[in-house]
Amino acid sequence: MVQDLFLSLLERPAQFDGKSSLTTFLYSATTHACLNRLRNQRNRARLLALHGTTTRGAHASPRAERLLLLRALLRELPEELATVAVYHYLDEMTYDEIAALLGCSRRHVGTLLARLAQLRGTHLEEETCPAS
Repeated sequence: MVQDLFLSLLERPAQFDGKSSLTTFLYSATTHACLNRLRNQRNRARLLALHGTTTRGAHASPRAERLLLLRALLRELPEELATVAVYHYLDEMTYDEIAALLGCSRRHVGTLLARLAQLRGTHLEEETCPAS
C-alpha cells in the first residue's frame, strides 16, 4: 500500500496541495487507502461466494481468525470511526496525535472513541443475548 501511494504521488504530485505537512498527508492518505481496500474486499467476498471458493485452508489460525474479524468490523464502521479506531487501537496514538492528524479537537476524538465503545458493547450484547 505504501509503495503504491508513493508511486501515485510521483505520478501525480498535485495530490499534495500543501494544506498540511507532508507527513500528515502521507499518514492520512495511507490510512484512507487501507480502509478503501478493506471496504473493497466486501465486493470480492460477495463475488467469491457467488462464483467460487477461496483457496485458503479449512483451518485458520486463531490470530488469522481475529484479523478477519477485525477487518469485518472495520468495514462495517463509518469511515471516521474506523480511522480513529485504527489510529488509537492499532497505531497506539494518543488523543492529541489523532486530533492533529484529523484536524479536530481532542474532545471530538474522545467522543468518537466513546461512540466506538458503545457500538462495540452493542455488538457484544447482540452476540451474547439470544433472540426473543
